[in-house]
Amino acid sequence: MQNLMKRYIPAIVIISSISGIITSCGSKAVSEEPRTWALSDSLLRTLVVDTATARPVENEILLTGKITENEDKTARIFPMVSGIVTAVKVHSGDFVQKGQVLAIIKSPEMAGFTADQRITANDMQTAKRNMEVAESFYKSGLNSRREYEEAKSEYDKAVAAHSKSQAILDINGGGHQTNYAVKAPVPGFVISKRAAESMQWRPDNTDPIFVVADLNNVWAMINIFESDIASIREGDKVQMSTLSYPDKVFTGTIDKIYNVLDPENKVMKARVIVNNPGFLLKPEMFVRVKANRHSDNNIVSIPSRGIIFDRDKYYVLVRSNAKSGVTVKEVKIDKTSEGRAFISSGLQEGDRVIASRQVFIYETLKDQQ
Repeated sequence: MQNLMKRYIPAIVIISSISGIITSCGSKAVSEEPRTWALSDSLLRTLVVDTATARPVENEILLTGKITENEDKTARIFPMVSGIVTAVKVHSGDFVQKGQVLAIIKSPEMAGFTADQRITANDMQTAKRNMEVAESFYKSGLNSRREYEEAKSEYDKAVAAHSKSQAILDINGGGHQTNYAVKAPVPGFVISKRAAESMQWRPDNTDPIFVVADLNNVWAMINIFESDIASIREGDKVQMSTLSYPDKVFTGTIDKIYNVLDPENKVMKARVIVNNPGFLLKPEMFVRVKANRHSDNNIVSIPSRGIIFDRDKYYVLVRSNAKSGVTVKEVKIDKTSEGRAFISSGLQEGDRVIASRQVFIYETLKDQQ
């Protein structure tokens, strides 16, 4: 009987037919009717009492999902010029630093940017000399103020044009006249690479030439079936396992639920942010997910330590309203979860249940009947 009972309620106190706690010539069967017994003041001071509360019953849900990169920490790199890839410096899976060169593209556009920068630099120098001459003549009275201001305006335009051409060159990597350097804008792992030597790149390509992601934390995208949608909420804790590490449990919190169904497989997505020390979790890994199912139906529950098992029935000791009274009540247990027993009948919310020395009190009460 004890082995059968322990499979269902590990924390329940089991009453043995031979008790070493109290000596008695025999035990009488506990009556179905509640009985009240007075506790001594010294015993009252040592008792632990739990209060019955009403809460939703939570059941475990098994879900599936896959690991993806954290999009908030992922850079998709699109070169802004066309040309031929002449060198590829990294491979998929490599870790790269911010600013590291990933590939070189030989581009005629870069030659144009370099030429524009040089032309505007020369124009700026010429305009500067003209302005200085006009200023000198104006101060000497050899020309008018209007001529000086026109020369100054031309210089300002030349400076602006040079700044623009320099900015365009800098944005596109600068450096060699015809080479465009593809650089990593963030540190992370190369999780996608489309670049290959002699490949022709056009700015209208829809796929990035590289994807670099910080994998210190990743996303787990979970599939929620229609039947489970009402049971999953943002903020829920989940546990995950993978085929690669079957004995390791990864934990996370659902931080976003995408409130649309996938038209093909009729599932709703939920996102979990998972810390990834050691980079064990890789994008595209399959994960099994355990979550708790929420219910809107409340049921009275108490910690399992207050349950007494005797003669194939469950009992609790309830403190009565009297100063030192205690009542034995038979209860029906619906289920247990995380050390709590959910009671389908026999208790009401707010009942005070004795959770220490209850075996002694229960046996003593039986002996006095």
